[in-house]
Amino acid sequence: MKVLHAGENIWLVLDDVLRIVFQIEYGPATRSDRHETHMMYRVDHWVLKRADRWPLGYYQELQQAIEACALSLGMPNFLTPATAPDGTIVTTEEQRTRWIAGLNPRTGRPRELTPAG
Repeated sequence: MKVLHAGENIWLVLDDVLRIVFQIEYGPATRSDRHETHMMYRVDHWVLKRADRWPLGYYQELQQAIEACALSLGMPNFLTPATAPDGTIVTTEEQRTRWIAGLNPRTGRPRELTPAG
């Protein structure tokens, strides 16, 4: 992962193949519940057409935004609930929590490294 400072308030996050994956932009963000405006780092999934970008999150510090990008690059997309081996349903939030903790998202056991080849 590489981070390039592309403008006065814009950073681009590139993956290992040097493709742009995220854009970090420092600017005003309004909380909809309290109608307060704060200066924050907004992280967007990058696509060429600006209207099609969707946010990863908002962060107080640039380093927090970069760490969120790094975590997201190594994490699979958990979009649907999974079925555990015992038949229970594992929500997407639980899958994400298990992945961050170094566990298999479906079983909750430690992830095994797969041999290269």
